Amino acid sequence: MVRRSHRLLDTGYYTDDGTPSISYREILYRIFRSRARRRGYHNANTTEIWTPNTGAHVTSITEIQTRRNTMCSFSVKNIVCFLLSLLLAFEITHIHFQLEEALREVQSLRQQMDKFVTLADTIPNFALESQGARVLHDLSTDTYWPHKHIGQVWHRILYWDFSTKRQRQVIQGHSSLRPGQCWCFSGDNGHLLISLSHPISVTHVTLGHITKSQSPHGYIASAPREFSIYGMRTVDEEGSYLGRLAYDIDGAAFQTFKLPNPDNGVFRYVKLQIENNWGNTDNTCLYSFRVHGNLSA
Repeated sequence: MVRRSHRLLDTGYYTDDGTPSISYREILYRIFRSRARRRGYHNANTTEIWTPNTGAHVTSITEIQTRRNTMCSFSVKNIVCFLLSLLLAFEITHIHFQLEEALREVQSLRQQMDKFVTLADTIPNFALESQGARVLHDLSTDTYWPHKHIGQVWHRILYWDFSTKRQRQVIQGHSSLRPGQCWCFSGDNGHLLISLSHPISVTHVTLGHITKSQSPHGYIASAPREFSIYGMRTVDEEGSYLGRLAYDIDGAAFQTFKLPNPDNGVFRYVKLQIENNWGNTDNTCLYSFRVHGNLSA
């Protein structure tokens, strides 16, 4: 004999033939249905099952599981989207920091490069051969020639070629100077006459010589020391005195000087008169010479 609960018998749980009036599956359906209603899943389109014992409509377990799976899939999508958003934000921040670092490096390099840019590189040079300037060889000091015998015709041709090339190097506007690539003349006093590319009022001149650190011997006694500048309208006149300047042997390779008397007129020719050097009695060397100023109106 099957043992039955008196409480369930009193409440009418069993039917007349002794079978339970509510099945475990029906209770499970009701539980799911009540949970679905609390979560807002139940609506007019909900699939329901008719239970003949109780006459109740309950939501299908399959429908509930489908909706749960849908909710789970939504949750996974939200999590994935959130993680992707975090990753994207991190990448954007990382790229931003990299760009800032690159900009700082560019600024640092630009500042370092500015240290090597001289004033002569930022203003026009009217004693530039590629722009039309030229050296008047016959009116300049003779080039230092190491060979003593120049009486023969062949030696004279070699000397003329050597001399003109050396004088032209002074006005070719080289940005870097190399030992030996210069114009030399005997003694410590000489001059160079230059036909400018344009008639100008001269305001600055730049003199160039290798530094002590570039010299194989560690000193540059052949470098010009004091020099004078003259402006000339024609090659026949004496010229207007524009000032006397001094090259610093311990300074930079290119040294730009502002003329003390820049308002003496417009000139087509400039004469560089080197008065002395830094101790070499045999010869004086000049690597670069530039003339700066303003075009005539």
